[in-house]
Amino acid sequence: AFADYKLPQILRAWGILKYAPTLARQVDAQKEIAAGSAAEIEIRAATLWAVEFLRDALAARGRALMSVQLDWILWQASQEKFANLKPYHRVRTIYY
Repeated sequence: AFADYKLPQILRAWGILKYAPTLARQVDAQKEIAAGSAAEIEIRAATLWAVEFLRDALAARGRALMSVQLDWILWQASQEKFANLKPYHRVRTIYY
């Protein structure tokens, strides 16, 4: 998986990724998170772990996917109009 800005958004909407209350308020208020901050690193790392746990859970149910495939599926889901998503985290960086 890739630690972009859309995956944590859809993972959060589906209840797979949960933010601490202070981080949730910051993201929901669309306040910028400093690049390289602990909050940004935690979001990126948790996203990677969540995708891998999800991939393992799917594999255990007979649906083997590569991480890149699951990444694409999640990203596509985040683009759907019906997704009704909360805001994604804002980080000013060249790494997304």
